[in-house]
Amino acid sequence: MKNLKKKANSFILIFILTSNILTPFIGMPLTRATYNNTIQIQSDLISFRKENDVAYNNNWEKMLAKFDKNGNEVADQLDNKLELLEISYDFVNSGPSEPIDFIIQFPDGYDYSKVIVILKENGGNIKYEYNAAINGFAGSIEYNRLNDFCEKLKQNKVDFLIEEDAKIKANLYYASRNLNLRPYVWKTLDGGYTGDNTSSIAIMDTGIDESHEFFDNYSFGDFRYKIVGWRDFTPGGNNVTLYDDVGHGTHVAGIAAGVGTPIKDGSDRSIATSASNVDYFASGSVVDGDEWLEPLSRFNVPTLGEIEVECGFNDSTPAMDYTTSKFYILRLEGDIGYIYAEIGQTSPGDWQNNMTYNIDSTDKLGDYVIVALITYNDGPDGDNDCSNPNSTVRAEVHWPFNPPTYGCGNLWKGVAPDAHLVSVRVLGKSGGTESEFLQGIDWVIANRTTLNITVMSMSLGLENIYGPVSSAAMINAVNNAVELGIVAVAAAGNDESGGNNIGSPGDADNAITVAAMNYGDQITDYSSQGGSESYQNTTKPDITAPGGSFNQYQMFSADTNDNDAEGAIPDDYSNDLYGAQGTSMATPVVAGAANLLIQAMGGGNNWDWNSGSKSKLVKAILLMTATETYPLKREDDTSYSPSLNRGGKDVHEGYGRLNIGAAIQAWTNDLNGKNLSPILYSSIENSFANHSYAGYVDLNKDNTYLFNLTVPAGKDYDLYLYNYTFKEWGEPDLIASSISAIPGQDEQINFTAKHDGKYFLVAKAIGIPTPGEDDDDDEDKEIVIDLTLFLIISAIVALIGIIILIKVYKKSREDDNYEYYPEY
Repeated sequence: MKNLKKKANSFILIFILTSNILTPFIGMPLTRATYNNTIQIQSDLISFRKENDVAYNNNWEKMLAKFDKNGNEVADQLDNKLELLEISYDFVNSGPSEPIDFIIQFPDGYDYSKVIVILKENGGNIKYEYNAAINGFAGSIEYNRLNDFCEKLKQNKVDFLIEEDAKIKANLYYASRNLNLRPYVWKTLDGGYTGDNTSSIAIMDTGIDESHEFFDNYSFGDFRYKIVGWRDFTPGGNNVTLYDDVGHGTHVAGIAAGVGTPIKDGSDRSIATSASNVDYFASGSVVDGDEWLEPLSRFNVPTLGEIEVECGFNDSTPAMDYTTSKFYILRLEGDIGYIYAEIGQTSPGDWQNNMTYNIDSTDKLGDYVIVALITYNDGPDGDNDCSNPNSTVRAEVHWPFNPPTYGCGNLWKGVAPDAHLVSVRVLGKSGGTESEFLQGIDWVIANRTTLNITVMSMSLGLENIYGPVSSAAMINAVNNAVELGIVAVAAAGNDESGGNNIGSPGDADNAITVAAMNYGDQITDYSSQGGSESYQNTTKPDITAPGGSFNQYQMFSADTNDNDAEGAIPDDYSNDLYGAQGTSMATPVVAGAANLLIQAMGGGNNWDWNSGSKSKLVKAILLMTATETYPLKREDDTSYSPSLNRGGKDVHEGYGRLNIGAAIQAWTNDLNGKNLSPILYSSIENSFANHSYAGYVDLNKDNTYLFNLTVPAGKDYDLYLYNYTFKEWGEPDLIASSISAIPGQDEQINFTAKHDGKYFLVAKAIGIPTPGEDDDDDEDKEIVIDLTLFLIISAIVALIGIIILIKVYKKSREDDNYEYYPEY
């Protein structure tokens, strides 16, 4: 008898082979043992599940034991954040004036009307009151008033639990918000950057479904269309018609450069499909019992309306044993999923049915999960095992989703929606081989000038049964592509932490290797830890970008119309969405960001395909403007978390999280003669805000320059000066920095230029200020990066000195006994 570790998501291509294969880097599904760590669905939770519109039985003591272990009536998660912010409400009565959104709840039956009065007396505001889900309300108060509010409640002997109102969601819409594409990069910055329409991104993957409305059709070399190139290197490949019978490549392409999809159902709801296959056929038996599968969908509902899930189940278990299933709509509150609706059957047989949940009031808005429960059943033999179980669950989810567009158009469009795409199929249903991948690289290099390929996205990796594999051939191929003008972006992989788990092509020195974070800027639990091997010249990964999360939400993008949801959903919607997570999803985010930067640099019409001068410069700028996420911890296994390196690089996040707005600024923002005062936030303060600010300065050799950055009270900024040229492998060349850890202390760089030309200046918000003396005072000046004024003053002083010397000389000639003391 075996109890096998299952790969539940049929979207993942896993083969137990001794040879090396290419696999797409979608996050591995959670197994029977680990799923409860993500959405803790427990038997005691199911026992008091609530049905539609019925308030659940609030077990107050049990809830406090779970969420408030120190008994101070502040949720432990919020406690941890306040401690990091150095305003833990237990002992500090001051803090930043920025508001914190919170949810506060009370024991059942308690009339909290007087709490609202106390909140307003402390400058707080009510967002909305819950009618059924909890006895409490959502509100907002400034951090520095939070302590007073909580202490006042204790003085009035009010039992309460207060926690932060989580705002972070993970799909393509929220990726655009996290990266500040919507509205800053796409609309505000220099009139907006939406992608270079004179160049293309090559997607090395399973193909692209050109029929999906994300992509606006195909014609080879015709830049009137979204897709301008196609080649299939899989066995028996079709080089006439574009297709994607797996779906991975279509999803990835949509993230990089999709135009978005207008598909909605008759009730103006978004639509996403998903399927999961449980397959132990011919592999072993499973002990009778239940198994929670990986969530079929994780999404946010910001709009009133009805969630509707079309559920289907098929059992192909041989002989007399069988499986059954149930589906659930869960509302997420922290890490707990509360059941709002369920459907299923306990008797053998296939079935299809719908379940719904009505979001008819604002207190029901929030985060939802669709999850399936498989039950393994023993047949007449009575051995308590289900032999060779094989079954499929499928869900078509319709949900209300109409958040603000911020004047930036379609909610689902990719990072660089005006860029073009080239589809290079090197993966099929059974994965791919190294040789097929190398053929793809070769073809991309040969056609780079014909199809204006400036970026290559590789959401795949070489693996065998022991894990990630390095290949000299793949490394060389990727490095060579970069040396011939192609920005190469590669996934770090989904092999988690605990060692150097990055294989090829992510271990190529010239590649931009991408780790994944969630939408709170935490490194995801699945994202591969890197390092540096003897054959490498650089440490990997290089940068971090949103990739979706098992602990939060997925990245929604285009779902192929070819063999949609692995063929598990008959009569499926065309042009719908699919949710996934992995470094596969983070990689096209960076590929799209590279295209936006290329647009700012002049686009394909101003490109160099004969050297790495432009391709490596793109890499250097993206990396130098990235910001560290410290003190945020990796999901789940926090012992493997990013450290604070202040301009350096670590094995979890590289240089830090992607900041495409600052990268574009580095190229376009002329700081010569300007006084500037950017307002920046670290990742822990606000993951959706600006984290870095950049620009360029023109310096003259041997002249000395002073750059001064004023740091607001309670903040920790760093200031960095980089060469215009880069290191050998495209790493940024840091030549000077000011990195004081004292809150509010100004940063200052005094630098003598080593050569004439352009330099990049970058200011970054760094973590949380280290406790110490706040050096900020009223006499501090604004950020001064005023080269013109500095040079003019220097010239005037020098001229005055020359004039005085001339006068002294003349006077001494008239009267050798007269001593002249010039007055300044």
